[in-house]
Amino acid sequence: MDAVGERWALLIVRELIFGPKRFRDLRAGLPQLSQNVLSQRLRDLEENGIVRHTRLGPPVSAQVYQLTDRGRELEPTLIALARWGAKQPAPKDAQMSTDSFMLMLKALYRPQSPSVPPTTVRLHIATDTIEVEVGPAAVDVTRGATAKPDVTITSSVAVLREVMFTDRTLESAAEAGDLDLTGDPAAAAHFFTLFRPPD
Repeated sequence: MDAVGERWALLIVRELIFGPKRFRDLRAGLPQLSQNVLSQRLRDLEENGIVRHTRLGPPVSAQVYQLTDRGRELEPTLIALARWGAKQPAPKDAQMSTDSFMLMLKALYRPQSPSVPPTTVRLHIATDTIEVEVGPAAVDVTRGATAKPDVTITSSVAVLREVMFTDRTLESAAEAGDLDLTGDPAAAAHFFTLFRPPD
């Protein structure tokens, strides 16, 4: 707790679980966190061997923060906290970052049948591209385009959550212009049934 118990520390780790980020990207994912506090927490996490400050090579060539091996070991803890938090309703004005949504997918993957066919869904959310591979035993979430998807969905985190957890349908979201789908619509419809809050 001395290493990660300060306010915002685990949220910063969450924002780095799926890959390195620039300082400004961390601020965008945590808009209520001030620049000074973010700088201090990053220093604390570096001192505790959880985060490292490094430079990505060409073609990006940018200063970024990324998790160390020790930092990545916190992923199961974050998934457990996400499941725990999903048992209570979110505040109406709550906002979810893209990385928080990605972690939620891993936490709430609960297929009703063990015979889930391997499916790759590519999500375009704002400037992020996310690939979600589902199968019988697990879900794998990756930032970036790595494989040929069965379906591609472009939308916002808020709309994707509505389709997953309310009675809003893919069709109504698409008709309203809030979601764009290319590829196999049946695969998309099935995908949204695979994530459920804990009982």
